[in-house]
Amino acid sequence: MLKALYRSASLRTAAAMGIGGVGFSLGSLLLARVMPTQEYGLVSLVLGIVAVAGLTAPLGLDQVAARRGIRLDASWRRAAFGACVTTALGAATLAGLVYHLSPALVVSVALITLTLGIAQSAGGHFQGQQHLRTAVWVVQLLNAALALVALLAIGIGLTTAASVCLLLAALAMLAAAGLWWFLRRREGAGDHQPTPWGLRWEAMSLLTVQTCGSAFMQLERLLLGPIVGLHDLAVYSVLAALVSSPFRLLQAAVQFTLMPTLRVAGDARARRVKIAREAALVFVTVAVGSAAIWILAPPLARWLVAGRYTLSHALIAAALVSGFLKVLSGFMTAVVVSCGEERRLRTLSFVCWGSIVVSVAGAFLTEPWGLVGVLYGISAGWLIRCLLTAWLAVPYLRQPRESEGSRLPRQVSLRPSNSR
Repeated sequence: MLKALYRSASLRTAAAMGIGGVGFSLGSLLLARVMPTQEYGLVSLVLGIVAVAGLTAPLGLDQVAARRGIRLDASWRRAAFGACVTTALGAATLAGLVYHLSPALVVSVALITLTLGIAQSAGGHFQGQQHLRTAVWVVQLLNAALALVALLAIGIGLTTAASVCLLLAALAMLAAAGLWWFLRRREGAGDHQPTPWGLRWEAMSLLTVQTCGSAFMQLERLLLGPIVGLHDLAVYSVLAALVSSPFRLLQAAVQFTLMPTLRVAGDARARRVKIAREAALVFVTVAVGSAAIWILAPPLARWLVAGRYTLSHALIAAALVSGFLKVLSGFMTAVVVSCGEERRLRTLSFVCWGSIVVSVAGAFLTEPWGLVGVLYGISAGWLIRCLLTAWLAVPYLRQPRESEGSRLPRQVSLRPSNSR
């Protein structure tokens, strides 16, 4: 059984992501232990904003690179960097207006979004080149930085959201600058590839799906503050660190590994076999992990945050339901994104945004039932997304039609030029 689990690419990727995830969770819990509740709630809000903005900062170019195996040569680097700068400025402006953030937090949002966009662009490049291990470590930039910031905050006594977020931005910028310098030396000017402009419509289609997915993943952080207040947002952040994080890692790992492998699968039967094998191993892990979380999360929460926040079993149950639906959605989304033509991707984007509308409506309708009710209201949108995405994915898991091969995206050469 252990050997079978090790052979699962999704679980191996989740384990690698889990190292960064542990850093993020520990950093979040350490900040929860030492910061005032309102300030910690603001840090959690900023993390939710940049998690959405940073993942979408390359405006779909990272997804095109991952999907087609495109290298980040000079033209693709310029396009990706320009997209990241534009998104960072837009995200900071919007966050300041919607959430009435202080100038220091607005600057932090801009800088962290830029750095995450750079990491996402590099991660898409390595993912498309089938260098999954390198890609996994590259996209863990924020997780490692948050863990280090938490230790520094405790050491030098930082207790305000502004100081913590600015320090996080500074460390992330240093890491991103080193990563971009490495890519520039590694890829150089590059050779003939499709241009970013030529693939702009594919990038836009993928961007809508990715933006929706990242917004959906952070919807609790984005909605809880305005709906139930910063205190409940702080409680949710502790819940997310101990309960929700493993499910998010699994969902990200499933999509991360299945997208490039399903793209090159020979036929529908090969895709079914791959999906079935990964799903069996992943959901066995989910079942065992859920039982462990149910038992261990309450005492761990009391110990790690010095009793400042309590996790009830009702809260844990809501997080487990949400986590299961997120992982299930990851499988179906990977099928459609890796195999779908542009028309199908546009339909998927409508499904994703429609599901978000359901979640937002559910969150506001369940406000009278407090934090637990709002979490179930948001999960209603995930259920709708799972059902509709499965309907979109079914044609790619049936026996292939003659025209199927012509619809799948072609992969460009993955071999770099020997002249570099």
